[in-house]
Amino acid sequence: MADFLYKGVVDWFLDQMSQEAIAPGDKMPSLRALSKQLGLSLNTVIHGYELLSEDHWIESRPKSGYFVCHRSETKPALLLAGEALRELANDGTKPAWSCLAHRAALVDQSDVFLSSAARQEEEHLPVLGKGHLLAREAVSEHLKGLGIKAHASHLWLGRSPLTMFTQTVQTLTQRGDNVLVLTPCDPRITTTLQSLGRQVIALTAGERGADLDLVIRCLRDKSIRLIVLPGQFSFPAGQLVSNLSLRRWLAIIEETKLPVIEWDLCSHLAYRAGSMMTYKSLDSSDHIVYIGGVESKGVDCSASWCLPGNHQTLLEGAFLGADMALSDAQQMALTDALQSNSKRSLMKRARDVWANSERVKAHLETCLGEHVSFAASKGGMSLWMRLSKPLEISSMTALLASFRHAIVPGALVSHEADANYWLAVNVTLDDVEPLAKALAEHLVVDEVEPIIESLEAAIEETEEQSVEILDPAEAVEENEQTEELIEAIESDLGQPEKEAKKSRNTTTEPLYNPMLDLINHDFG
Repeated sequence: MADFLYKGVVDWFLDQMSQEAIAPGDKMPSLRALSKQLGLSLNTVIHGYELLSEDHWIESRPKSGYFVCHRSETKPALLLAGEALRELANDGTKPAWSCLAHRAALVDQSDVFLSSAARQEEEHLPVLGKGHLLAREAVSEHLKGLGIKAHASHLWLGRSPLTMFTQTVQTLTQRGDNVLVLTPCDPRITTTLQSLGRQVIALTAGERGADLDLVIRCLRDKSIRLIVLPGQFSFPAGQLVSNLSLRRWLAIIEETKLPVIEWDLCSHLAYRAGSMMTYKSLDSSDHIVYIGGVESKGVDCSASWCLPGNHQTLLEGAFLGADMALSDAQQMALTDALQSNSKRSLMKRARDVWANSERVKAHLETCLGEHVSFAASKGGMSLWMRLSKPLEISSMTALLASFRHAIVPGALVSHEADANYWLAVNVTLDDVEPLAKALAEHLVVDEVEPIIESLEAAIEETEEQSVEILDPAEAVEENEQTEELIEAIESDLGQPEKEAKKSRNTTTEPLYNPMLDLINHDFG
């Protein structure tokens, strides 16, 4: 009976799903509310929620409750580790221009996130140096949740994480230096390095991380001057780096003593419960320059922070010279967002993004079906989506013209041979339906066109064969032989058939003769 009661909670949930009363991304009723609604004990409902969690129907978020997940009906797309290093061609600033055109698709689409209620004349007054101590202390408390012990005096605040990244690269390396980058990652990383004249060596990480043996061979055979590592839930794969992989990377960094940049803008966007760990949290020697932040599409609605580590002396002058300080209003908005009890807190926004991502995934799979599959994601700003076949150039151009703020072509993110099969979709979109419809149209058109072309080719071939007739003399002779053969066969059909032939001659319309069908079939 107890087991039946537990399953009653599951049956109630499935019934709500079938009636579309509950959809992916929605918050589940509280345990006490459902206990009262179904007339079950609290322990029974708790056990029922545990069953749903085990089957991945719902997930628990700390201090937030349970949320409905999207259960995919298609096989997940596999993201495999690269088997070789890829040296990217130095195309100057061309890749950077292409990537910056997609900036809106890389950031939060919210218009209100990090917006300030201060007066307009105060918003653009810069604060020289690192930023106010109160704001830096708020960032320091936020980083403690990621396992990073950072004193406020060591932090730098700025308007743009990309500016901090650029200044760090220019300070720690020289033009022509080799830089090892783990991909897939935010495409601004690789394109910025290319535009600065650095030689980018890309290594693709799969669902289980990068091939560290390949990393060791690369560091041994090539003169690497800098390593760039995407942090937790890095764009766009949304992967959670295992603790074992983190520790092995730190062992390599300790041995080589190379400078490292950790690009970590998405660790607050965890869709699963559990404490996060970063490369920086294990960096006891301060070799890692840690760059984090939050970005929004609104003007002056982004903020970043940096821990220079033991490169503080070198980077101080570069950061001051870049003049990237936040205004008073921006720092107040950032401090407010980092407070867990704030109306616009980073934690609440992360919950909204998580819920919306489940809706986006469910809607795309409903519209596109087997045309797409998604890489397993545990967080981040986007879905890493694999198409059944690459889109034509004309189709991709048409999509980018309307949805440049929503998608990033795989070729900008990945450098593997199958990059054109992938597409990154921003999960903070308020309305994904127009994009889903456009993708469905282009994917169906791309599939139907080859079929139409093959049919047209077959028709043309048939017409050409029908035009190629025999010589007139040969055709007449063949027709005469065929007629004689038909007459000989008809003469053996008996008197009833002869009577039918006479009656046919007296009528204006021929009568149907099944034998003629056989004859025509056999002799054409």
